[in-house]
Amino acid sequence: MPYLLIRQRFTDYDRWREAFDSLDGRRSGLGLSTLLVARDADAPDEAVVLLGFDDAERVRAHFPSPQLEEAHRRGGVVPGSTRLLFLDDLDGAPV
Repeated sequence: MPYLLIRQRFTDYDRWREAFDSLDGRRSGLGLSTLLVARDADAPDEAVVLLGFDDAERVRAHFPSPQLEEAHRRGGVVPGSTRLLFLDDLDGAPV
């Protein structure tokens, strides 16, 4: 299974989490599974999200999207802070 690791800074965790959760249906519709939502232990204003998926082309087409950009504004995501890292599982081990 391929993965998407997302790192982004926010101004307020509760506001960020509400916006993140509002996109659950969108993520499901794209075939994304949320595997981990965490905060950076050394930077508490930074979220780290790990998503699993099957169709990389479909997922890549979602970034950027107007719906996602609006959720980032609502969620207080610091502009320019979002980092996306597409990962390939090299050994097929389950997470």
